[in-house]
Amino acid sequence: MTADLRLVEAAVLDGRVDEALRHVAAVPADVPLRPAVAWRLGRALHLRGEFDAADACYARAVPASGSPADQAQVLAGRAAVRWATGDQSRARRLADEAVGVAERGGDDSAVAAAYVARALVAFGDGDRAGNEHAYAVALAAARRAGDLEQQLRIRCNVGSRLVEEGRYREAVEELDEAVRLGERTGHPTLWAMALHNRAEAWLGRSRLTLARADADAALSLWQRASSPLAAFGLTLTARVHRARGAIHQAVAGYQAALAVAEPAGNAQVLAEAHAGLARIGHADDPTAAMWHLERALPGPAVAELAAGWVALCRGDRAAARRHAETVRVAAGRRRDAAALAESLELGALADPAPGRAATGLVEAAGIWAELGNEFALAVNAVLRARVGGDRLVEEIARERLPHLGMQEGAWHIAGPLAAIGPPPVAEVEVRALDHFVVRIAGEPVPAGRWQSRKGRDLLKVLAGQLGRPVARTALATALWPDVPGPVALRRLSVLISTVRVVLDPDRRHPTDRYLVTDAATVRTNPEHVALDTLRFYDAARAAIAADTAEAGDEQLLTRLEAVVDLYPGDLGEAPEVAGDWIERPRAVLAGLHREAMRRLARRCLRAGRADAAIGWYRRLAEEDRYDEPAHIGLVRALSQAGRHGEAARHYREYVTRMREIDVRPAAFPAAV
Repeated sequence: MTADLRLVEAAVLDGRVDEALRHVAAVPADVPLRPAVAWRLGRALHLRGEFDAADACYARAVPASGSPADQAQVLAGRAAVRWATGDQSRARRLADEAVGVAERGGDDSAVAAAYVARALVAFGDGDRAGNEHAYAVALAAARRAGDLEQQLRIRCNVGSRLVEEGRYREAVEELDEAVRLGERTGHPTLWAMALHNRAEAWLGRSRLTLARADADAALSLWQRASSPLAAFGLTLTARVHRARGAIHQAVAGYQAALAVAEPAGNAQVLAEAHAGLARIGHADDPTAAMWHLERALPGPAVAELAAGWVALCRGDRAAARRHAETVRVAAGRRRDAAALAESLELGALADPAPGRAATGLVEAAGIWAELGNEFALAVNAVLRARVGGDRLVEEIARERLPHLGMQEGAWHIAGPLAAIGPPPVAEVEVRALDHFVVRIAGEPVPAGRWQSRKGRDLLKVLAGQLGRPVARTALATALWPDVPGPVALRRLSVLISTVRVVLDPDRRHPTDRYLVTDAATVRTNPEHVALDTLRFYDAARAAIAADTAEAGDEQLLTRLEAVVDLYPGDLGEAPEVAGDWIERPRAVLAGLHREAMRRLARRCLRAGRADAAIGWYRRLAEEDRYDEPAHIGLVRALSQAGRHGEAARHYREYVTRMREIDVRPAAFPAAV
């Protein structure tokens, strides 16, 4: 035995694996290693993501030597490496052999390692029952052996499986324990994997802040350990950016992941990174997109879905349907709920029959709702509205996307939004709620283009009238109350011409395209001018009418939430306008907003979403201290949430408010 080999063995058996890895570099590659040394070094390299080096180390183990436990560890390690690099058949043979040797030897640590290898193979085969059984056996054996490192590895893998199945809440619980084990053992790469998998669970629940925090922590641990597994962290970060539509950040993340994963042959990362780059680049560089797809396929669901969305975006419905069906079948077998929902959406949008398309989208919505994925559910609402031809509902649904952190780039990445095409941009948009803004083809009108406040005040008045005609004489009096009628009417005519030039500076359209006038009246043209006041008014009245007619409809609750989001604030001030031209419509719109919020709070309470109901009722009560139904609703919601002390305190506050206005307080409300 050479001196270097003695140093290697001494360091390994003393638990100083990093030191042993430094020494082994000086030992010729053709010098065999005792199995007890080979598997410990191989596992360390595997967990760092150095798969080729790990496999080479396992291969150096002296055949049929050492204890059965050490032999089983070598076989299990090689099986895990073969699985990670995509060699499923070889991994299966090695795992079966490892289980046989480990069970004959009776060493619990070896049994745990062998069954981890079998679990990985079962996962690759889509055998979820076999995967669950193997991990249960492995975890029990690791506990008996007191092997914390193996327990951490198993919990990481189980958490990953739960994430793939869309069981995000269970995954977080499993991975919380894995993170605690990671902190306890201090094992950098496994600890990082626990954080990474938990980040995926947070992403599945649309908790982007928590996802980014865990992903960044995992990436930092991997990078400090100089591990190629940092590619996983880079890929996850890229996926978050892709979901948000942050194209440049996503591309940078995927490219960095490829640079790290390619030398290590990390098949999982390579498939996802190539698939992500294909989806992002499909429109700008179709040739490059196809190149990436060729390297991702055949592959996991993420690659098939990428190929399907790219095909659909280029108009190949048949290919899109084939990829959707491939994923649907595999996802059902693997219990991959998120992939199943996305395949249903892909298949629905590729289906030429609107009826079947709507059915598929509704089924996908149910899965997204069950998973708690707000991002995907909001996108699905846009899809259902587009397929159903409900323009107003689509507008409401689209309003939710930016609030969830989605950027405009999401409409250009091969996926459901790109498949239906970006929303049309209004020729002229007047936003009069909260802050007054006028946009032409999506661009705000510069302040310098308005010659006076009167032009903006005119549009505010017309916006408050929701597209209905307003008498010229009334407008003239409102804008110039102290000016004689004939003079005010002439000024109004000039002002109308000025506003028309602001809205159509190049005079490309007929004069009545945006402002419609006749001898007696003036109005906006709703066919070419989008008014946020009219959009909210119509949406709120429709939702309130539906709430009156329909009970227990989850979609209606979502619609009420969207309607409330459509109201950023009251109709803006116009101090130079005389009369009730601003105050009256402001009161009407604010009243509709409160009524929609009240109905939303009540539906949340009935649906068992007490925390959401508390927020809405509290907002109603804060806006109007004497709103009795809001106070009663808040007390009831607090009670339902088990916050009985707060409920009692707020009930006393409610009693005080009612006595201030000589109203007899109602009895303490019963919980729903």
